[in-house]
Amino acid sequence: MVPLKINLPEGFLNEETRCGFTVTRQLKEVWAVELDLLVEFDRVCKKHGIRYVASGGTILGAVRHHGFIPWDDDLDLMMPRADYEQLCAVAQDEFKDTYFFQTEYTDPGFMRGFARLRNSQTAGIQCFEFNKRYRFNQGIFIDIFPMDEVVDDDQLLSQQNHKAKKLFAKACILSEMTDRFPPDRKPTWKYAYKLFGHYLFGSFIRQYHLQDRYLKKFERTCAQYNGTGQKRWSLLSFQFSNRGHDLSVYSEDGIISLDFEFVQMPVPKDFDAHLKNKYGDYMTPKQIANYHGDVIFDTDRSYTVILADK
Repeated sequence: MVPLKINLPEGFLNEETRCGFTVTRQLKEVWAVELDLLVEFDRVCKKHGIRYVASGGTILGAVRHHGFIPWDDDLDLMMPRADYEQLCAVAQDEFKDTYFFQTEYTDPGFMRGFARLRNSQTAGIQCFEFNKRYRFNQGIFIDIFPMDEVVDDDQLLSQQNHKAKKLFAKACILSEMTDRFPPDRKPTWKYAYKLFGHYLFGSFIRQYHLQDRYLKKFERTCAQYNGTGQKRWSLLSFQFSNRGHDLSVYSEDGIISLDFEFVQMPVPKDFDAHLKNKYGDYMTPKQIANYHGDVIFDTDRSYTVILADK
């Protein structure tokens, strides 16, 4: 495993059984890398007064398991849009060496609508992207989602959703015509067509940051009701229509800390209502798939080596 800044408790990497599920040493090493990312992320957030809490399965893990869900392989965090933008502003100066803060703006082609903090010496390649040989950083990661206020009017919400989807689709199309589309794939007519567009328009799109312009419009659309006193927050830039991400009004006094493996994890104080909305009977363990799908992990080698060997 690559060197980490954190000191792992004795025996942490040992294989064990949790909830009838065998947690292998390989998965424990992935957890260790992600916890190292979390501690570095927490350091930066505390330094700059940036608020964040766990999200999704990470909240569930903190509440039900006091750590990772045994069959889970990632960490999800979320923060209000204002804090997210503050984080993006300081990230380039704060995250150094193996730590890489990733957005479309720092790593063209990533195109997610949220951020990831990566360990560049490792591999965390999502399987559906493996054959595409994308150039952006694909080290082991933790997800960082901006939260936006959700307007309490179904018609306005639908209009906002429609506009956001169109803007994000345009940003993705422009991104694919630049750095997102590698030139060394097996030739096909579809590939040749896209490659023609890449060479014809790619430099123009890159020079004038056209994909960034649409992405910024998308982000502004997601944030358009922020500061209007709505009752709910959600991860609109991740999954606009998924109400399972909804959270009641967010504030600093609405955050508590829970044990998470051998560190502390901030979670929303109203986690019970949030988890019931998202999972129903959340205290009964169920092995369900995560959002990002299967991932090719390697805690010894960089993603650059894995892709070069392909």
